Amino acid sequence: MKRRLVRFFKILLCLTAVVIIVAAFFCWRSFAAVEAALAPVRERGEPVSIADLRPAPVADDDNAATYLTPINQEIGQVVNEVYPIAFDEDFSWQTGLTSDHSTKLKTILDAHPHLVDPIAKASRCSQLAWPLNYDSAPNDLMEQLLDMDVRAIARFQIARARYLVAIDKPDEATAVCLEELRLIQLQGDTPLLVSWLVNIACRNQILNELNGILQTQTLQPETHAAIEHELRQSAITDQFKHMLETERAYGIDSFRGFSLPIFPLTPQLENYIEYMSEQIAIGAPLPFESSPQPQVTATGMTELLVPSLEDARDAMSRTLATERCVRVLNTIQSRADQQTPVDLSDLDLPVDAILDPYSGEPLLSKSTDEGWIIYSVGQNGQDDEGNIEPDSETNQSLDIGVGPPAA
Repeated sequence: MKRRLVRFFKILLCLTAVVIIVAAFFCWRSFAAVEAALAPVRERGEPVSIADLRPAPVADDDNAATYLTPINQEIGQVVNEVYPIAFDEDFSWQTGLTSDHSTKLKTILDAHPHLVDPIAKASRCSQLAWPLNYDSAPNDLMEQLLDMDVRAIARFQIARARYLVAIDKPDEATAVCLEELRLIQLQGDTPLLVSWLVNIACRNQILNELNGILQTQTLQPETHAAIEHELRQSAITDQFKHMLETERAYGIDSFRGFSLPIFPLTPQLENYIEYMSEQIAIGAPLPFESSPQPQVTATGMTELLVPSLEDARDAMSRTLATERCVRVLNTIQSRADQQTPVDLSDLDLPVDAILDPYSGEPLLSKSTDEGWIIYSVGQNGQDDEGNIEPDSETNQSLDIGVGPPAA
């Protein structure tokens, strides 16, 4: 009996040793495959972990976060007060704020005058480096980013702009919008897809405000020049590629943070690295431009990311089209005779500023009794007569652009 037990334990130990050796082999092979996929990324100096996302040191007086971080919480509280007033569903640029809403906004804004100067100083900085902990776990980094509520700052600025228009100061209102646009440009370098999507949402809000002002107000020539100057600085396509690189690094650490044994997930990590690297190589081509067909098929957990990246590309193209439409509208409105039909190629704008991202042809324009419609043909590639009203179900429009605000 004793010999049988000894023999049994010997066999059990041998089997355990075999399992350990086989597991070690697969772990080594999986680790080697991942390292092989990461090697070219490291050679290009691109980030492969959250720690690599840590920005270079920035002087405090040149870092927008120096001025925004201390007021971040208060801005959120003020926005809770102004939002139902400035963003009332009945608001229209054609009619403006009611006198009651103007009075209420003035009371709230006057109670927080100290918020204006830090935002102005932040907008004049050259970088925005939030005080994030880049040694934290992926989920912790995500929470830190969401705490930096840039949407609240944009909404605060929009409330200020709408109030300034209400008291007949459209040039000052435009300056506030451009101030926010500079902040949005800076925030575009914040890592991760979620930050980039928030940035796009804020950018579109400001573009909508500029369109409302341009369509309903008379601005000074220097204000038109300032609008063109700021919109010319757009780096949306470069920031899209930067977002992909930072998202890849975040994803790599996320895969590695799972508590499952390494070798079943490692093939998925390898697929993730290859898929994201190919997306980065493709970059941000405009819809009308030919781009290489993807060769890497996303599988497993990586497949869950694909719809978000596709939506992000679509959002980038739509926003770029809208930016260009606002530039065209601004130039048209800066003319002495704003009603005369215009050939966009005759405007004093660079060729790429009037180019439709979807067709590769010049943007289209229509003059109506209510104002100008400047638009792109959108995803279907067809001129739908400037139909830029969003569909009630999809919230997408056939054409993409700007037009007279609804009454």
